[in-house]
Amino acid sequence: MPKTLTGAELQLDDGPARDAELFLVDGNNLAYRAFFALPEELATTEGFPTNALLGFTNMLFKLLSDYRPKGVAVAWDTRAVHRHELSEDYKSDRRPMPDLLGEQFPYFRPIVEAFGYRNLEFEGWEADDVIATLATRADEAGIKTCVVSTDRDAFQLVTDNVVLMMTPRGVADVNVYTPDRVEARYGIRPDQVPDFIGLKGDTSDNIPGVPGIGDKTAGQLIAQYGSVEEVLEHVDDLSPARRKNITEHAEQAARSKELATMRRDLDLDCDPALLVLLPPDRSELREMFRRFEFRNLLGRVDILDEAVPAQAMRMPGTEVAWREGEFPEVTGRAALAIRDDRFALARPT
Repeated sequence: MPKTLTGAELQLDDGPARDAELFLVDGNNLAYRAFFALPEELATTEGFPTNALLGFTNMLFKLLSDYRPKGVAVAWDTRAVHRHELSEDYKSDRRPMPDLLGEQFPYFRPIVEAFGYRNLEFEGWEADDVIATLATRADEAGIKTCVVSTDRDAFQLVTDNVVLMMTPRGVADVNVYTPDRVEARYGIRPDQVPDFIGLKGDTSDNIPGVPGIGDKTAGQLIAQYGSVEEVLEHVDDLSPARRKNITEHAEQAARSKELATMRRDLDLDCDPALLVLLPPDRSELREMFRRFEFRNLLGRVDILDEAVPAQAMRMPGTEVAWREGEFPEVTGRAALAIRDDRFALARPT
């Protein structure tokens, strides 16, 4: 197994993220991260809690001002029907949303919209499956993409075109992972991460894995054998104690891997090439910042003018991003462009 790196040995600067055209953000993940990163005492003069909103808003502001992407989408969880069918215990140990976070939650989506970003939510699927599907489509289209999440299972999405941005402390500092950096940290390729979690488990999602196997052993086994299936195939090569443990939990390891595997093939009516930034609604942002008493952000709204990109994303070699299929039902105002025997429809989103 190759030597893994930790701490200062591991270079995780944000340089690779600065090439990204599209940012895909796990909204629930970022909201929770912000809530637990900042003091619960943060509140307006009238007592309304704002710690999660402040951390969340700071990250959205950072994406636009520091990275100047062409598109940003924030995906939100719905009930994970697919994973609950695999395991009734999936995420069953998670505590209910804290009351202080629940009070702030209705305001996250409006803030996203005010920045000119897109909110995405698809019934029956978690945000990470939506992000996985869109990141895979973007990867195939050659769109440089940055996924923003602190969930370890998101490492599996990293490719030459897709990087992962994590916030190790709060929401201010960021670490960015490329394929080489994932391998340097864990000794395995990004696509082997579900196998890694299949053995190690993930307590945050109540994915059991194999009892007694931690990061180091899981990484060694997957690096040596390649997958959970191959570990089970070569279980006789292991020590008697390890062989007995893995054999007794073989079905659990396979199910854990499946739970950790993000869905990349959802039937989503969403083209990542069309997730283009709208101009930020500066008046709405100012109103929100005044309401929540974000004085520092209020004084920085004008710098967003410099960060709005000049043009939308296009796939190389094309003038217009075409999507073929059945003609959708259209209500309200729309615009029609016609060229030869093809036409394009544009409607407000």
